[in-house]
Amino acid sequence: MKKIIFLNILLILILFLTGCWDSKELNKLGISLIMGYDVENGKVLLTVGFINPASTQEGDMEGNLSVKYAQGTGNTILEAFRDITLKFDRRVFASHNKVIIFGEDFAKQGLVGHIDELMRDREQRETSYILIAKGAKAYDIMGVNPGLEQIPANYVLELIKNTNSNPKAMSVNFIEYIKHYYHNGHHPMTGIVEKREKEIINKSPDIGPTSEYELSIIGSAVFDRDKLVGYLNGNDTKALNFFLDKIKGGVITFHTPVSESSSDELSSVYIIKNKTKNDIEILDGRIILKTKVKLTSSMGEVIGNIDISKEENIKKMEEACSKAIEEALEAAVKKVQKEYKLDIFGFGIVFHRKYPSQWKNIESNWDEIFSEAEFQIEVDTNIIRTGLINTPINRIKVE
Repeated sequence: MKKIIFLNILLILILFLTGCWDSKELNKLGISLIMGYDVENGKVLLTVGFINPASTQEGDMEGNLSVKYAQGTGNTILEAFRDITLKFDRRVFASHNKVIIFGEDFAKQGLVGHIDELMRDREQRETSYILIAKGAKAYDIMGVNPGLEQIPANYVLELIKNTNSNPKAMSVNFIEYIKHYYHNGHHPMTGIVEKREKEIINKSPDIGPTSEYELSIIGSAVFDRDKLVGYLNGNDTKALNFFLDKIKGGVITFHTPVSESSSDELSSVYIIKNKTKNDIEILDGRIILKTKVKLTSSMGEVIGNIDISKEENIKKMEEACSKAIEEALEAAVKKVQKEYKLDIFGFGIVFHRKYPSQWKNIESNWDEIFSEAEFQIEVDTNIIRTGLINTPINRIKVE
């Protein structure tokens, strides 16, 4: 009897050990690393960049042998995906997709109304970065690769990662965009990518046509809910990253505080660490938006007749750096208040948390209130290192 029971249990367990019933062989899949979405003739145009498993490390004359591209059209994104299967010999496998590029026309129509499939499909990655093709179609951007990476998608991905050392651009993934879309009091922002002509230094005949262009991700895209309404330049994007407390590195340039008041000499510091805190205060019925920035930095470049080995001069440099940041943040706020009248800084979320009962009364017209609100910006800079020298290289020390 014990043997019979054991065999029955074993047979039941075997039913749950049937192996990978939904396994997919690599030689049957088209592994996607980058996708581009455009709208043409009222339909969705999907462009997918696939890894070519038959490629070699040497590449071809155009440097694109490692990647194959396919396009599909449809009334919806899912239709466009299925349309690709009628033209390409592999099914799109999106689990390794790293970057999603939306054409400008697509983004102006609104993203959320079209991207339900990207959230619903279990293969799509919520960590894929989102970029808007500024002034272009997504497929105009894809395939441009003047960098060292053999695969264009990896080239774009590395550009996005470089925002850690230069905050003039934004790195926003899919789930971050959706999160801010649902937030009342914080409109979404995304990174941008722009195709630009470049100077050819090495005019070797082996260089292909795509080497005449390069990609730039400087700046950011402004959304009213899910519709693209405009762009911020690099300096305003850096200021935005300060407000969002997303500064991880970079450089701050400011006027050197020398005795000559008319001096235009500039110095710079490296950002080591930054902490930004946003707050709201209601004073006599007026809403005041407050931002405090605490910056830890290291001297990177000193131009001007100043001896930073003296503590009082270090203090002057810190004050000059703080002033430059305050002016940049103030300029960005005024620009957004005047041109877009949208809270892209997230002060509405701060208001909601601090004054939940008052928020219910102003939620519907918060953007209008934000565009008229007063701002108070305070920056505290601390320079903790001066580098290998303590005076400018052009300054002669007096014995």
